[in-house]
Amino acid sequence: MSRPEPAPNRHFDTDAIRRGAIACLPLLPSTMIFGAVLGVLATQRGLSLGELLFMSLTVFAGSAQFVSVDLWRETIPVATIIIATAVINLRYVLIGASLRPVFRGRPLWVKICGMHMVADENWAVTMTQKNLANPGFLLGGGIFLGIVWAIGNTAGYLLGGGIPDPNIYALDFAFTAVFAALTVGTWKGKIDLLPWTAAAIGSLIGHYTLPGTWSILAGTGAGVIVAALTWRKDIDGLSPKGKIVPDPLGAPEGNYSTETGK
Repeated sequence: MSRPEPAPNRHFDTDAIRRGAIACLPLLPSTMIFGAVLGVLATQRGLSLGELLFMSLTVFAGSAQFVSVDLWRETIPVATIIIATAVINLRYVLIGASLRPVFRGRPLWVKICGMHMVADENWAVTMTQKNLANPGFLLGGGIFLGIVWAIGNTAGYLLGGGIPDPNIYALDFAFTAVFAALTVGTWKGKIDLLPWTAAAIGSLIGHYTLPGTWSILAGTGAGVIVAALTWRKDIDGLSPKGKIVPDPLGAPEGNYSTETGK
């Protein structure tokens, strides 16, 4: 009697993709509005709808796209756009590092596909999950946000002529409002107080002393440094403990769980 074949190693589990998309449903209105604002700006800068959607597909980074479109001219300042977007997207170095439990043991193509669909929103939602081992959840949220973003881009582009200045209606605040809400969900208790305070102070100082978006990196750096300096083994009991357990979906490294005591 032959032995049964082992279950296939599913890097992007269908059920995880579905759950990731559903988890990002509350972000639909803000993502749609923010994408529409970009569509309005693209209309004013003379981009075609095809160029805008191609950018959204290949870049998939809202803040970087806003900077690129805002700098768009008849003579495109390529070097300026590259430097500006590189500075803004430096935060993805830290985001990528935080996603190590999601991609641990996965092949390179999985990491590339998964990281391309990482936005700040689906990353924040993913990091609140107890189970981080299967990248399908992250990918599902990214696909959902990407589709909504493209629909928002299209709507804003087609209606752009009727909204001369989105700032009048405070539509540009949608992005800030989303992250204010997501931040609350990542709070773990008093162990986060010092790093969060340091990040806030660093951002404020950077805002008033540094050009452009360097304040983002200033705040991030301050928070990371304080977190590293104040970390102690005895406070691990106050935060969720990570543990590798068998993964029924076939992840080579097992299932990274942040559920305390399990």
